[in-house]
Amino acid sequence: MIPKIRKKEIIRRGRSPLWLTIYSDLMTNLMLFFLMLFGTSRMALDLQKAIYKSIQREFSKEEYVFVKREEEAIKKMVDYVEERRLSGFATIKVSEQRVKIMLANPVLFDLGKSELKPSAIFVLHQVAELLRDIPNAVLVEGHTDDRPITGGNFRSNWELSAARAFSVIRYFIEKENIIPERLSAVGYGEYKPFYPNDTEENRAKNRRIEINIVRIP
Repeated sequence: MIPKIRKKEIIRRGRSPLWLTIYSDLMTNLMLFFLMLFGTSRMALDLQKAIYKSIQREFSKEEYVFVKREEEAIKKMVDYVEERRLSGFATIKVSEQRVKIMLANPVLFDLGKSELKPSAIFVLHQVAELLRDIPNAVLVEGHTDDRPITGGNFRSNWELSAARAFSVIRYFIEKENIIPERLSAVGYGEYKPFYPNDTEENRAKNRRIEINIVRIP
């Protein structure tokens, strides 16, 4: 006597697992790839070179478009900082590795605090508008002077500088919708001064936020 098999069991047995479907697609793509390589290897040498040059041109076009886009964005940043909306609030340095926008802490934070001042919103909004033009990674650095922390919520300049850097990226994420994957933050405390900490003016300059746009080589 043939045992009865319910309809649900037939359907269940006839269904392929998800991993098997993915694996089959992968093997099919690999087979097509190797067939393409084999077919190319059987062509005449001059035809092979023509195909390879065509592929290189396509990749070069994409690279050129990205580099052009980055250069235009950098020019816009320099224009904003040195001539227009951020003049007096920030300075900018451009190198082969990164574009560094330096913001003085008095513009962003009160002394010994990590909460953004209302005046900081205008400045950071202008920076965020520049960041939207390119997909580059952004590193925000916090720096202080060499005076030790006394009282307040922070036990050291390490903690204060890091908290300030995180306040900046939190603003970019929550208010400007910059994707978090692009952003990182670090606090250096007093250990990377821009000027010697020997006068009040130099100490004020060392209390800063640096927004680094990492250039893609």
